[in-house]
Amino acid sequence: METQKVDVGEAIRFGWETTKANLNLVVVLTLVGALASGLPSIVAERVVRGSPGLDALLNLIGGIVSLVVSIGAIRISLRLHDGGSAVVRDLFTADGPMIWRYFLATLLYCLVVAVGLALLVVPGIILSVRYAFYGYAIVERNASPMEALAQSAAATRGAWWTVSLFGFVSILLLVLGALPLGVGLLITVPVTTLAAAWVYRRLTGTGAPAAAPAAGQAVA
Repeated sequence: METQKVDVGEAIRFGWETTKANLNLVVVLTLVGALASGLPSIVAERVVRGSPGLDALLNLIGGIVSLVVSIGAIRISLRLHDGGSAVVRDLFTADGPMIWRYFLATLLYCLVVAVGLALLVVPGIILSVRYAFYGYAIVERNASPMEALAQSAAATRGAWWTVSLFGFVSILLLVLGALPLGVGLLITVPVTTLAAAWVYRRLTGTGAPAAAPAAGQAVA
């Protein structure tokens, strides 16, 4: 039985309206994040050849940058949800201990989901939804990897179907955004990211209650 009241349509509407209100910022953030995360791998594949050591190093750097950007994206989305402001450098403010905790939690999450998928697929889908918000617990509450998974499970308890529906809608939006040469991702990525912050806030009952800003109204 659903015990949490999360309206998927309202979540997407909030993401859309907040994206429109901060369009320049979120487009730049999306571009910078994608370039920073992907550039080392691109260099490794297309520029550096015949040097396995350097190739591995560049891919490692790309992986670390991706973790940093993911942490920054969560922090920024929560900040914008709560009526705050953000700048591009906020994507890269994660410190070493947080990056390490986020990496370990991500590894645990992937292992748990992989084991679940091996058990007739359905358990993996259930677990992927149950622990989907582990990153928020690390970024906002400085949780350890195990604590982060436990807090995500507590937040999504009783709301599995709603969170699953939100995940499906988000994936659909991202696929649609990728169709026109990927340009649409500049909009659908921030929309779904901000919508996820909305869902997290509703599931945990934390942060300031946020209403979607009117079109053209910037978030302070």
